[in-house]
Amino acid sequence: MNRKSLFITAAAIALSASVVSSAMAQRTVINTNQNNVAKAIAETNAGITRTNASVGGTVTATAAAIGNTASIDVGRVATVNNTQTNNALVSSALNLTSVNNVKDVTATSAAIANSATVKVANTASPEAINLTNTQRAWGGVQSRLNSSISGVTGKVEQTSAAIGNSFSAEVSGPVSSINTYQAYWGDVSSQLNTNVNTVSGDVTGTSAAICNSGTVKASTAASISLNNTQVCNIDPSATTNAIIQNVGGKVSLTTAAIGNTFSLNALPTSTLSLNNFQNNGAINVATANLALTNVAGDVALTTAAIGNSFTVSPGN
Repeated sequence: MNRKSLFITAAAIALSASVVSSAMAQRTVINTNQNNVAKAIAETNAGITRTNASVGGTVTATAAAIGNTASIDVGRVATVNNTQTNNALVSSALNLTSVNNVKDVTATSAAIANSATVKVANTASPEAINLTNTQRAWGGVQSRLNSSISGVTGKVEQTSAAIGNSFSAEVSGPVSSINTYQAYWGDVSSQLNTNVNTVSGDVTGTSAAICNSGTVKASTAASISLNNTQVCNIDPSATTNAIIQNVGGKVSLTTAAIGNTFSLNALPTSTLSLNNFQNNGAINVATANLALTNVAGDVALTTAAIGNSFTVSPGN
């Protein structure tokens, strides 16, 4: 090989190495490890009264207690490893002693031991995304929402939610693997106690207690490898006690106690490789005590106790 061809070959190798190095440099690697060993307690006590409902504004009230929370949003190919452990009580309480003469009411009480949200938008690289999620929780998770609401010219929406482990992922581009493991040991309970009177619009109420919840939305035509493991060991309970009167719109009340739930939303053209293991050793109890009077619209009442739920659905 002469000197000229040697230089050309060397330059080509150097250029190739530079291109590969540049492509590899675009990968983001995120390793996060959270361990909470102290109680997380949130409590709100409020009374809100206006003399004239026609000029009343919107009321939004939230009480949220979370042991560990991670939110990751990456706009390139990524490897994400998330580990969360919670070892203490997580408790939220929202007490709306009196809410009168307002436009709209949105009330939320939420208690979560571990929460992770991951979004990876890989639209430029042919390399694959790798996600690993590990969540473990001990100790009680409790959510309480107590309210007395009247004279609302708009709508009323109330949610009480207690969740041991929550994982949500949204990915686009090639996916190598998504591995998620969730285990919960502890009582998870939710209560919605409400008295609602004279509402012009709709009334919606939800009380949900969930050991483990996982959701993945994948926008890719390539293959997807998903391995899901969920273990629920101690009892989720959800309760709704509601007295609702004089509603101009619809009424929808949902009470749900769930051990393990997981859903995958993927494109119809993608190739799926799924391994799902869900073990529920808990007693799931959902109780609704309801009294409804003078409701002008439709009434929808749902009470559900579910050990394990796994759903695969086509995306757009």
